Amino acid sequence: MASAVVAVSSPAAAAAGDAEWEIRVFMCSSPSLLDCRKRTATGAEKRAVRTLLEGMPEVEEVRFVDRAGMYASFRRDFAANKPLLRQVTAKDLSETFVLRVKEGVDRDSVTRAVRGRPGVSSVVDAADWQRDALSRLTPDWDGNIVLCAAGSPMVSCAKGRGKANQKAATARERAAMATALAKDPAVLSYVFEDQRTAYENFKDDLAGNDAMLSAIRMTDMPESYLLTCGPMPTGTP
Repeated sequence: MASAVVAVSSPAAAAAGDAEWEIRVFMCSSPSLLDCRKRTATGAEKRAVRTLLEGMPEVEEVRFVDRAGMYASFRRDFAANKPLLRQVTAKDLSETFVLRVKEGVDRDSVTRAVRGRPGVSSVVDAADWQRDALSRLTPDWDGNIVLCAAGSPMVSCAKGRGKANQKAATARERAAMATALAKDPAVLSYVFEDQRTAYENFKDDLAGNDAMLSAIRMTDMPESYLLTCGPMPTGTP
């Protein structure tokens, strides 16, 4: 049963990184990008944006990441998603200014100040994105259990499952997981999310990111169980 699980996440765990959330300013590195009006950012425009950002009292740190750096991070973050890695190249990614802002400042004032500037494609506050991504788990869902997808390189999916090794979670494994969840006193309720539902939620979360949306198919999405949990039973470590 447990071999079908490849990841477990919860809002509490994600929220622990709140102080580390960044604001990213994506430059017009490709004429086709959103709000770029079929032109790329010039050197002067990039220098002007940097000067603006470094002069903001709310901003603690400014880093410029070129396409090569963005691509290296992309390959590291999506190392397990081979179909996506095959379809996205460095040319699909933008040069980006990564900002770390001071605690307690008005983050919206930072994004408003730079959004729409010449050479800027879009501005994304990771705090907002993370809250949107977690909105399906909070307050209705406390966590999720992601099941094996076909071809997953995760050890728990590739080994120890007999004939199911490297295959998507089987009906028997899903049933065993549902039985275990039903018996767990910490789980108040759970809902199974299939690939189609996961894909629709993915499209909602990444609306406007054409490169990502064109690279991901419904069959790339995992199945999962969304959980509502109660207090941990007495005596649980």
